[in-house]
Amino acid sequence: MTVEAEVATLVAVLAVAAAVSVVVRWLPVPYVGALALVGLGLSFVPLPGMLRLHLGLSGPLILFAFLPGLLFEASFNLEWLHLRHDWAPVVVLATLGVGLTTLLAALMGHAALGLGVGVALLFGTMVAPTDPVAVVAVARRLGVPARLLAVIEAESLLNDGTAVVLFSLALVEVSGGASLGSVALQFVRLAPGGVGLGLAIGFLFSWLTSRIDDPRVEITMTVLVAYGGYLLGDALGVSGILCVVCAALVLGNYGRRHGMSQRTREAVHWFWDYVAFLLNTLLFLLIGLSVPVGSMAQAVPVALLGALIAVAARAATVYSVMPLLGRHRLALAEQHLMVWSGLRGAVALALLLGLGPGPARAQLLAPVYGVVLFSTFVQGVTVGPAVRLLPRRRQAAE
Repeated sequence: MTVEAEVATLVAVLAVAAAVSVVVRWLPVPYVGALALVGLGLSFVPLPGMLRLHLGLSGPLILFAFLPGLLFEASFNLEWLHLRHDWAPVVVLATLGVGLTTLLAALMGHAALGLGVGVALLFGTMVAPTDPVAVVAVARRLGVPARLLAVIEAESLLNDGTAVVLFSLALVEVSGGASLGSVALQFVRLAPGGVGLGLAIGFLFSWLTSRIDDPRVEITMTVLVAYGGYLLGDALGVSGILCVVCAALVLGNYGRRHGMSQRTREAVHWFWDYVAFLLNTLLFLLIGLSVPVGSMAQAVPVALLGALIAVAARAATVYSVMPLLGRHRLALAEQHLMVWSGLRGAVALALLLGLGPGPARAQLLAPVYGVVLFSTFVQGVTVGPAVRLLPRRRQAAE
């Protein structure tokens, strides 16, 4: 593409984003779902010349260009104090829950879709995490009660990192030559290593911001934490995603209060609010544009079955794990919302496309896209009515 074409593409994307954000105010459709629908529609339109959106969607692109920024913004704005009474469901669902959902989805994928054991495990890791990008974008707009929103956000942020680690291990197992001991050793390095590195980066930059009072410099530091933390984690062989999440949690809950002036807090807030808006716009337009319409049209039953498997595995996990938490368990109505708000999007597609061309990707294309489309256009659209069905006394208490 020429420079003029690239600029025209960006202008077209921003124009679409502005139009959708205005129109969606009068429609019962979440903003991100509307963007994906518009992207899907544009894939049928032969737009001429420079107006054609030539942006490509790939696993590495999502994992580096989109996820660090979006995860940083969500983690930075997550009030950890809101979870002082509800840390148990977050931790259990983001660890044990992800493992159980992966196993259940893999078993059902093997039995119902005829996937081989290794490919079924990959499928399980792709659909196990609730995507923080989709969940946060939808839940915030719909006015989910603050306490429940904090639980949903925190779980979606942490289970994302856990699932990516499990995917990496499943990929090693499928490729062969990996013993159980080496897989366990990799898990110990990836997950705790990412958490530890993220905490260290978060406290380091919290200290640095306390020595500076310049919003432009401190905003730049937050960008370094988001993207530099991801790159550093990847270079050191630990989970870059968990590194970003943990660093942002520390910087948002400790550094912002102790190291940033009021004007810096406001500047950082509005900067990342716009970055999240822009990245969400690009990402969900690209999700719609990237749907392989021809392949999906021939595999609708497989796609629907994949979506049902993902919802069933999520439901079985939430309803079976919650009773183990005793007094920390969520109310039954809140458990229903936890199940239905478990949207999948960017992370699932990133992992799928990150496989590269091959038999595994060909087998997983229809079921994984089915999960993403069902999440976006069915669950995302009906989360609003589900929120309104919560008992009023629970919402009033928030």
